[in-house]
Amino acid sequence: MSNALVFQTREKVFISADSAVSVTIGGVIYRDEGTAAQKLFHVDNSIIFCSGELDYCYKLMGAYRLQKDRCVDSLRNLIYQSYTNEAIDIVIAEYVGEQTRVTQLSPYNDFNPVVTTNLPVDAVNIISAGIRTKEAHEISYKYLMQGYKLESIYKDTYNQISFEGIGGTLYVYRISKDGVQLYLTHKITEPNFMRIFSIDVLKDFYLKQKKHCIVGERIYGKIFMGVNLALEDEDGVLKFQGSKGEIFDRNGRLVMKLGLVNENPDVFGLWSFNDITRVKMDDREGFVIDRATTDLNTYPDSWQKVMWADPSDGTLYTHDLVAENIKIVNDIGKTILDAENNYLDIGDFKDIVMDNKLTTLEKMQIITELYKIEAGYHRMLEQAEEYKRSQRDDIFDMDAQFFSKSPSTIDLYSTTPLTNAYFDLLNYMSRYIEIVTQTPLSINVNSPKTEQTSEIPDRAEFILKFKTYYDEEKNLRNKIEDAQFYSGLNMGQFYDNVVIGEYGFIALRNDGKYRSVLNATNGLALQKWERNQWVNKVYASIGNSTYEDGTLIAEDLVAKRLRIETKLGEVLLDADALNFDFSVLDSIIIDDVIVSTEKITLANNYKSITKQYLTLKEQIKDYVKTIYNDRDSSYYGLDDARNQLQAAGNDLAYSYDALTAYMAPIFADMNRTTHIGADLGSTRFEFHQKWENFYKSYESARAKLADFLEKSSLQLGRNYNNTVIDAENGIVVTRGNMMNRTTLNATEGIKIEKNVGSAGSPVWEKRFYVDLEGNLFADELSTRRLRILDGKLGDAIILDWEDGITINGQNGEQIRLNANEGIAIDVNGEPRFWIHNDGTLRAKRLIISDDDVDPIELPDGSFISKLTVNEVRTMEDRNKQDYVWVKDQFIKFISGNGTSIDEEKMALYLDNPTGSLNGIPTIKMGIGSNGLNDNEVGYIIKDNDAFKLNYKATNGNERRLWFNRDGVDGVILESNGDTLKLKSNTKIMLEVDSNNYIELTPHGINLVGMRIDLN
Repeated sequence: MSNALVFQTREKVFISADSAVSVTIGGVIYRDEGTAAQKLFHVDNSIIFCSGELDYCYKLMGAYRLQKDRCVDSLRNLIYQSYTNEAIDIVIAEYVGEQTRVTQLSPYNDFNPVVTTNLPVDAVNIISAGIRTKEAHEISYKYLMQGYKLESIYKDTYNQISFEGIGGTLYVYRISKDGVQLYLTHKITEPNFMRIFSIDVLKDFYLKQKKHCIVGERIYGKIFMGVNLALEDEDGVLKFQGSKGEIFDRNGRLVMKLGLVNENPDVFGLWSFNDITRVKMDDREGFVIDRATTDLNTYPDSWQKVMWADPSDGTLYTHDLVAENIKIVNDIGKTILDAENNYLDIGDFKDIVMDNKLTTLEKMQIITELYKIEAGYHRMLEQAEEYKRSQRDDIFDMDAQFFSKSPSTIDLYSTTPLTNAYFDLLNYMSRYIEIVTQTPLSINVNSPKTEQTSEIPDRAEFILKFKTYYDEEKNLRNKIEDAQFYSGLNMGQFYDNVVIGEYGFIALRNDGKYRSVLNATNGLALQKWERNQWVNKVYASIGNSTYEDGTLIAEDLVAKRLRIETKLGEVLLDADALNFDFSVLDSIIIDDVIVSTEKITLANNYKSITKQYLTLKEQIKDYVKTIYNDRDSSYYGLDDARNQLQAAGNDLAYSYDALTAYMAPIFADMNRTTHIGADLGSTRFEFHQKWENFYKSYESARAKLADFLEKSSLQLGRNYNNTVIDAENGIVVTRGNMMNRTTLNATEGIKIEKNVGSAGSPVWEKRFYVDLEGNLFADELSTRRLRILDGKLGDAIILDWEDGITINGQNGEQIRLNANEGIAIDVNGEPRFWIHNDGTLRAKRLIISDDDVDPIELPDGSFISKLTVNEVRTMEDRNKQDYVWVKDQFIKFISGNGTSIDEEKMALYLDNPTGSLNGIPTIKMGIGSNGLNDNEVGYIIKDNDAFKLNYKATNGNERRLWFNRDGVDGVILESNGDTLKLKSNTKIMLEVDSNNYIELTPHGINLVGMRIDLN
C-alpha cells in the first residue's frame, strides 16, 4: 500500500504517490530496498492511483488497459470479477468537459464510486488515500494554510510520513485541459531506523516458526518442482526464483536475467547487459539491442535502442535501415522509396517521358534523382559489405576454454547485379546529360546537353533503365534482410560472451570458469571448467547410462517448495502442500481459552490456508472448464475423474465455509480473550475437528485434481486406447483385434504391419513402409490418384484411375496415356503427337534420322531423313477428300474417304507382272470411262524399249508418243483410228538435216530438199 495526496481545483488536479515496496513477515513491516513499484498509471487522459497488494494491482491495471471501452464502470466490473479480499485503493484523476473530476473506489464501500467534481471557482479540495491518510491530510492542510507552495507541500508532507511502507521516489502528476504532465519527482527523506528486508530476516522468521529445511550433498529425483534455486561459489551466483532467473558475477553485479525478466506488466525472455550494452529477447519487445546514454530527457531509462525488431510485425530496425520489403526515408522522415506499396518519389517522373521528350526542367529533376541514387547506391554497398558474410558460418571451437573461431569465407550474395544496373543507368543517361565522372558522380548542369530538349526514341527503355536499378536495389536489400535473418542472433565474444548458434545458447563468464548451455542435446546444463574440460554441475540427463533421460542432476542444490514423487506417483515430499502444525493448534486450545496473541497465530494460519484454498478452488474451476469442456471426445475414466474432482471441490468449499463460520466469533474482537466452552458453546474436540476436516478436504481435492490432470493427458509409455508413446519405439497404434498396427519413430520411419500370427502370439509382417530416406514400400497399393513430384514440388508424374498416366516435363511438355484419349504428347498445351484409341497415328512434326546424322530441314520447317513404312495415307479425317495412299510399290492420289469405292485419280508404281526385281516405273492418270475400262486413261512408262506416253480415247482408239531406246524409229507419234493433227499459228517444220524440210506458215508451204519426189 502507498499514500496518494490529491489537490483539486476546478481547472487542475494534482495527484501523487511514492515508489516504496514493503513486506510483512510475522506481522512486522519491512522495506524491500531492491524493488521500486509503480502506483500511478497513465491511462488515456487520466492518472489512476492503484496501490495495495502489487501483484493484484498490476494484473488489474493490465486487464484494464486491454479494455476496449475504458471507464469507471468497466474498471469496477474487472474488480468484481477478480477481487478476493486483496488490499487495494483506487483514485482516478481526470479532466472531463470543462472541469476536473476525482473518483475514489475502495473496498470499504464495496467499490461504489465516490465522485468529486463541480468545484466552485477558487475552491481547493484535498484528498488523501491509501495508508497514513489522516497524517498526510493534516500535514498538507496545515502547510496550505501557511501559504506554502504546492511543490514544498508535497515534499515536506512525504518526508514526514515516510516509514517502511512509504518512501523511495515521489511522483506528482498534473491533469488539466492541456492533458497530463509529470509535475514533480522527489527523493523522499526517510528515517534511519527503518527495518530493511533481507535474507537473514527471512531465515530468522522461518527458524522461529520451526520450519524444516533439507540439506544434502546431492538430491536426485525424477521430477523437480520448486520456487528458488541458487548455485553459488566464489566466482558468482546463479539464482532461479520461480520463473525468474538471475546471474551475478564475482563482484555481485547482476549481468543477466532469464525467464520472468521484468514485472508490471510481466515480461518473459532473456536479458544480458553491462554498463554499456544491453541485449533483450522477450515476449514484449521481441529482440532489442540498447546502448547506455546520458540523455535522460529523451531516454528516461538511460537506454537507447540501436537495433530492434518490432514484435507486432517483425520489422527489423537500425539507425540506417528499415527493412520489411524496403523503405527508404530521408532525414525528416519523408518516404522516398516504399517497395511494399510500390511508391517511388522522384518528382514527376511518371509524367517526364509521357511526350517522348526530355526538357531542361525535367533533366534537372533527373539529375537530382541521379545524385540521390548515387548516395543510396554507396550506402547499399556499405551495408552489403557489412552483412555479406555471417558469423553464423564462423567455425567455433566449442571444446576450448575461451571462445575460439575462424571467420567465414562464404559470401551470402553478390553486389555485381546492382553495380551493373547502376552503371548501365549512368551510361544510358549520358545520352541526354553530360556526366563528367561516374565515380564519384559529377554532372555538368551547365552543359548544352542539359539546356536543350532531347528526343527519347524509346520511352519504355528510358523507364526500364530506372526500373532495373530499383529492382536490383530492392533485390539486394531483400538479400541483406535474408542475411540478417540468416545470421539471427550470434553475438559471440563481443557481447558479454554470449553465443546463439548451431550449438544452441551458450553464456560464458569472463574468467572462463563457468558457462550455461541450452540446446537439444544437453537440455539446460551449467558447466564448470575443470581439468581442461567442461564438467556438468547442474544438467538434465540425456543418454546417461546411470540415470533415466530427463533426470535433473545437481551436485549442490538449494531448493524451496520442493516436491518429490516415486515412479508410481506417490508423494515422498511436497513442500507446497497445505502444511499445518496441529500441535500448535492443540497447545492453543489445551486450556479451553484463546488469548489475543494466540488469535494472531490463528489468524495468520487462517489467512495462509485461505490463500491456498482460493488458489486450489480456482484451479479446479479452470481445469474442469478448459481441459474437459474443450475436448472433442471423452471416456469413462475422465468422466469419473471429473465427477470426483467436482465432488471434492464441493466438499472443500463446505469444510472451508464451516471453518470460516466457526472462527468468525473468535476473530470478531482480536483483543478479547475467547472461551471455547463459555463463549462459543463448543468443545476442544469440535475446534480441532473443524481444522482437521478442512485439511483433509484440501488434500483430497489436490489428489483428485492430480488424478484428473493425469487422466486428461497422454502419459509416456502408458497404453491409451491402444496407443503407446515412448522414447524407444516412438508412437505405436495397435488395432483392437491385434491384427494391424502402425509405428512412427526416428529409427525406422513409418510402417504399417499385419499380424500373421494370433492375438496371443503375434507375428508382425510389414505391409506398408517408409524408411528414413523417404523411400516408400508397399506389398499392395491401391489408390485413385498418385502424384510424383519433381525437385521443386511440382507435378512430375500423375497416375489417376480416370485420367490414366500423365507425365509433365520441365518446359511445358506433357505425355498422357489413358483408355479415353489413347497416347498424346503436348508442348505448352499444343498437340504435337497422338495415337487415338481407334489406332490412328497423327503428328504435327515428324523427325526420323540416325543418331549420328543431322536431320535435313525442309523449307517449311519440317524434317525428314529416313522413313520405312508398310502403308501411309494422308487423310485428315473421315470426310470425302483428296488424299495420297502409299503402299507396296505404288503411290496413289485418290478422292474418297478410304473405302472401296474411292476414285483413283493418279498413281505412281512399278509395274512388275513377272514378279522379278526389274519393275517398270509407271505413272497412271485418270479414272477411266465410268471406271469400267482404261478409256480416257493416260500412262507414262519407262521400260527397256522406250520412254512412252500412251493414252486411250473414249472410243478406245489409242494415241502414243514413244521415245525408243534404239532401232530405226527413234520417236513415234501415233494416233490409231483418229486424225493426227499438228497445229501452230506461226510455223510447223518437218526437217531432216538443214537441207531437207517442209515449212508450213500462214503465208504458205515451203518444201526444200536435195530432191523432191512427187508420186
